[in-house]
Amino acid sequence: MFQLISDKLVELVQKHSKTIVKRWSARLLSDPTTSGYSQKNIKFAESEAVDLLENMGRWISYDTAKEEIGRRYANEGIELFKMGIPLCEVIRAMYVLRRTLWLFVENESAFDSAFQLHQMRELNDRVILFFDRAEYYVIRGYMEEMHRKLKDLSSINKEDVEKIFFERSFYNK
Repeated sequence: MFQLISDKLVELVQKHSKTIVKRWSARLLSDPTTSGYSQKNIKFAESEAVDLLENMGRWISYDTAKEEIGRRYANEGIELFKMGIPLCEVIRAMYVLRRTLWLFVENESAFDSAFQLHQMRELNDRVILFFDRAEYYVIRGYMEEMHRKLKDLSSINKEDVEKIFFERSFYNK
């Protein structure tokens, strides 16, 4: 396994995952741009976020396959669709989580050397790459479920559904 120089910062995140998630969920519940998140469904989001942060080292590792991230986050997208949270709010919540995580790391870390700044830069690069991949797969899973639901519930013919969703881009046909 390839070691990251930012491992100490990853350990900080993993150790304080519940604190970070508590800040994040409070922001989601008070932000009008994430009004789809409510007391009714926030527990699912919190559980997923805690799992992510408690296992941050594995998720941002160079050894974690993109397919593993894809399966995990496509399934999360499916669940979020079923919960009725608008896709724009799902992605906004992911941005807010990434920002909350970054602010926590900045506030809890002391910068007194070029090496520590390099650790921060490395962590930032790996977290951004991870979130980019996770967001892609959340959107993909969400849209796949939306596509499935439309085909199941609608009187629209399959050819017209394909004009909207471009089925060839989905995994779960």
